[in-house]
Amino acid sequence: MSLSPAASANTSAVPTQSVLDARLPRSIWRSPLVPAALALSGGILLDRQLSLPLPVSLLAAATCLAAWFCARASSHAGLPLVYLALAGAAFGAGYHHYRRTSYAANDIFHYAKDEPRPVQVRGVLDDEPVRHHVLPEEPLRSLARGGETVAVLRVHEIRSGGNWLAASGRVRMVGVEDWPELHCGDEVDVVGQLIRATPSGNPGEFDFASYLRDQGIRTVLTVRKTSQAVTRLERGWPTSLQGWLAVVRGRGVRILRTTLPPQQEGLACALLLGEDASMSRADWDKYIRTGVLHVLAISGQHLVILAGFLWFALPRLGVRQRHGAWMVALAVLGYALLSGGRPPALRSAVAVCAACGAMVLRRRVLPANLLALSWIAVAFVNPTDLFTSGCLLSFLSVAVLTWGVQMLWRREEDPLAHLIDETRPAWQRILRRLGRCLFESYALTALTWLAITPLAASRYQMISPAGLLLGPPLVLLTTVALFAGFLLLLMGIVCIPLIALLSPILRYSLATCEFLVDRGDRLPYAYFYIGSIPDWWLWIFYLGLLAVLTQEPLRRRWRWASVAGLGWLCVGLAAGATRLPSDELRCTFLAVGHGGCTVLETPDGRTLLYDAGSLVGPEVARRQIAPFLWQRGIRRIDEVIFSHADLDHFNGIVDLLDRFVIGQVTFTPTFAVKPVPGVQFALRILRERHIPMRIVKAGDRLTAGAVVLQVLHPPAIGPDGNENARSLVLLIRHAGHTILLTGDLEGQGLQRVLHEWPPHPVEVLMAPHHGSPLTNTAALAQWAQPRVVISCQGRPPPSREVQQRYQQVGAHVLDTHQHGAVTVRSHASGLIVETFRTHERLVIRHSDQ
Repeated sequence: MSLSPAASANTSAVPTQSVLDARLPRSIWRSPLVPAALALSGGILLDRQLSLPLPVSLLAAATCLAAWFCARASSHAGLPLVYLALAGAAFGAGYHHYRRTSYAANDIFHYAKDEPRPVQVRGVLDDEPVRHHVLPEEPLRSLARGGETVAVLRVHEIRSGGNWLAASGRVRMVGVEDWPELHCGDEVDVVGQLIRATPSGNPGEFDFASYLRDQGIRTVLTVRKTSQAVTRLERGWPTSLQGWLAVVRGRGVRILRTTLPPQQEGLACALLLGEDASMSRADWDKYIRTGVLHVLAISGQHLVILAGFLWFALPRLGVRQRHGAWMVALAVLGYALLSGGRPPALRSAVAVCAACGAMVLRRRVLPANLLALSWIAVAFVNPTDLFTSGCLLSFLSVAVLTWGVQMLWRREEDPLAHLIDETRPAWQRILRRLGRCLFESYALTALTWLAITPLAASRYQMISPAGLLLGPPLVLLTTVALFAGFLLLLMGIVCIPLIALLSPILRYSLATCEFLVDRGDRLPYAYFYIGSIPDWWLWIFYLGLLAVLTQEPLRRRWRWASVAGLGWLCVGLAAGATRLPSDELRCTFLAVGHGGCTVLETPDGRTLLYDAGSLVGPEVARRQIAPFLWQRGIRRIDEVIFSHADLDHFNGIVDLLDRFVIGQVTFTPTFAVKPVPGVQFALRILRERHIPMRIVKAGDRLTAGAVVLQVLHPPAIGPDGNENARSLVLLIRHAGHTILLTGDLEGQGLQRVLHEWPPHPVEVLMAPHHGSPLTNTAALAQWAQPRVVISCQGRPPPSREVQQRYQQVGAHVLDTHQHGAVTVRSHASGLIVETFRTHERLVIRHSDQ
């Protein structure tokens, strides 16, 4: 994804303009808070990478402080500052470690296991329960998924053996029932299934367990599907600040819902109150694809408008400037907390409060100091927030707007040009000024877009040129909507009749936003996906950008710096597109839950997929399959092979078509005739995209360089039974090694393979039908004589009966639920099997067979 904030979207605050001194040196290194922020960030980053023990960090901080105290009398002026910076870095490392890694001995994590277990706990809701949208029905979704309610519970007690034991820690609470009567701060009794948060199962996949850990959460509590699963013990929200904020936010949501039509209701709640759950996933995806997600995120634009409105209105109500500064600061801080207190909003709120404080104290402030102070404040609230995309993009945008604009628009007004302009007619002067404003808005958008696109693309693997076109008009429209929305919410509380005057302005501005985003999403080349961007490339790019923005000699040569940046961009594109040659076959069984996707990377550089689906739905492509392929540097899929026509084996194909070039699709003789909407929908999309399709049957032989794929099943006709019985069975040969892929083979199909083909020992066998005991029979184990069996499945793990059947023939059984992705590497010297989550490694040599 690529975001394109316009100038007004990320300005720190309106009142800062009156206290910023343009005569002060522009070098950020002369701002005392900048070195402090850098030292603190360096320590946080160090602990993030190395996880330093807390005593080590604290000892280092104390030692450096002592050295600083002693070095103050030294003749070396810079030495005390070095010790002080090292102390700040050590403090940052210790603080990050304490917030992310330190837990009490009775933490709820110690009562959880890797598999769900029933528990009864009591605690206090740490945030407001959020109700998520019901996923819409679609042809490629196997199971209808209802909405869910998510909250965070701070545990106080857990029931064990009939006794209540003291416990601590935060747990993510998920349920299908709505809990409208519960609020943040309420004490509740909950019955459900407790499990440890599961780390990512595939290379490149977003690690949700790590994300939860950044919030101090290591366990998940799935609430039972009954109305009695959650019982309120005590009402606690009136004694909680967050509880009051949630109630006020709920009041605002109700005002918006009663005054706006359903088409704009969710957008208004997200824009004005930060209610992300008010919009569906499809609605969010439109704003992400078009690169204008920043207009919805509560950030600088929102707080600038609120501060500017108050700064304009308060003097006209007779409020003195210094009193108004206090009121603006409190209002902006309150709104930032009301909307969720996310890092972008907190950044702007801190900058506004600092600027207002400087005005009250009649002091001048440096822009770099404001930015550094905001960074330090975000780090103290939660140091792990510094690594989130929203936080990094927000600070980067402000830095570019603060120093980049001065670099490009530094010019003095020409008196002669001013006199000539005065001779023109009024209408001409107005048009020229409007044109100049339009040009500068798009130039500013382009400057910011170019600066933040590499970071955004590295996080989302997407670039959105549409954001360049849509950015300025959407910023203007959302500015109007925010003005109208703030007034509407205020009038909804104190003067309801005036709502009728404001709701049309809010409604039509939001409707126009929706119209532009919908049209922008359909434009050719509005967005496109890219592969992974190397971290080393990003570090060098942004260090160079920092040097250009902060060093006067480089700022004067910004055109040469732009040429260097373009050259470095070419280096990054070449690095991302280059794949080193290999002499081995890689076969990776991805962890996609109940479903299947096996990625074959052949020595000649081709990529083949055997199945691409999951029972969780078509999002398996963007969550698991595409991230893995990008992490491997793959941008083209030469062939996708469908084993059979069950949705959990092919429902990711449409999203893959959006993200990759696909050479062709191969399936069985009966795939296209299965009378289900999902099959016909997928075939229609393939025909519309002009993807070549072919059918294979038993006896066909496919080759990919030195890799041979032999089709063992199904025949051209039959066998009878369901689609599983006609699953495509592939025998893969490379360098004397064999891998057998079986899909969901069962019933008559399984019997046909066992009887019509002679016993065929293989090194690696895919357990048919996700490890089902009905299909993984003793006869199959004896026929295949596998060394390793891999079961592509979700919870629960393979049954003991299945494991014993394969262990009796000397096989090692692995499953993707417990072990994560399993990679098999075939080479002339042997076969290596590696698991991603458990880090196991097995070696099979030719002599061992």
